[in-house]
Amino acid sequence: MTRGTLAYIGQRFVLIVVTALLVSSIVFIGIHQLPGTAFLNERRTSPQVQQQHLHHYGLDKPWPVQYANWLSGVVFHGDLGESLKNPGVRITPLLLRELSVSATLGFFAMLFTIVVGMTLGVIAAVRQNSWVDYFASLTATVGYSLPNFVVAFLFILLTVTGFYAWTGGTFYENIGWGRPEQIPVPAIALGLLPMALITRLTRASMLEVIRQDYVRTAWAKGLRSRVVIIRHALRNALIPVVTVLGPITTGVITGSVVIENLFGIPGLGKEFVNSIFNRDYNIVIGVFTFYAILVGVVNLLVDLVYPFLDPRIRY
Repeated sequence: MTRGTLAYIGQRFVLIVVTALLVSSIVFIGIHQLPGTAFLNERRTSPQVQQQHLHHYGLDKPWPVQYANWLSGVVFHGDLGESLKNPGVRITPLLLRELSVSATLGFFAMLFTIVVGMTLGVIAAVRQNSWVDYFASLTATVGYSLPNFVVAFLFILLTVTGFYAWTGGTFYENIGWGRPEQIPVPAIALGLLPMALITRLTRASMLEVIRQDYVRTAWAKGLRSRVVIIRHALRNALIPVVTVLGPITTGVITGSVVIENLFGIPGLGKEFVNSIFNRDYNIVIGVFTFYAILVGVVNLLVDLVYPFLDPRIRY
């Protein structure tokens, strides 16, 4: 790795840190603007008890002091604080546990996105104007047109209600989390829309590349189809695909909010929604900040992949 590359990585990490600080401060101010507090519940606790809770969590101090205390805990101790709705529960271990669930779901969703999307895109480009091309284009159009919550509802109706009715209760999808067989359906529901985008982009990029002179020369030399498509055409066609993989990856993870709530998956998305309704300030700020850091890191990794695809790119 060259000195210029290391300097570029250092600059991007500084930018990621600055972005995380801006996002956390904006979210901190915004979440405190919401009406009510985390301690207004059905039991209508007395003002004295509410004041004790506010003092315990430091919420009775000025906002700059609260944010400085939260930031110092994160920087020096890696501690995001204590959950307001669950006293005694530290947020950092909680979010790490839920992050592992969301990361597992996101990994399989991205695996489906990349493998199926690129395969359909390459086949559609190689066999342009054939029934395979029309099928891939139709699949991409349908997948791109349906929001993930609509796809999730359709999958739930099909795999739960539909399979139960068709098999007389013998076979049906048990939605939730904890077993390997509960991963594919929500992963496909989460990865269908980005898969459609990858299919269309791969097809368009491959159609442009396979018309280049160097690809025609490879065909003229009598090289095998697999060598020409994979080694010569696909490598150069991947550059625009890799460019959008960064935003797609972060979109898949942040888009899991809907999927996790519909399928009852105990991940970051489900915890994020619950924390907003419960006014659990520390969790909301922590999740937003994590998403901001994730976007920066993923985009940096995408930039570092470019030189491997095209040696002419240098930092």
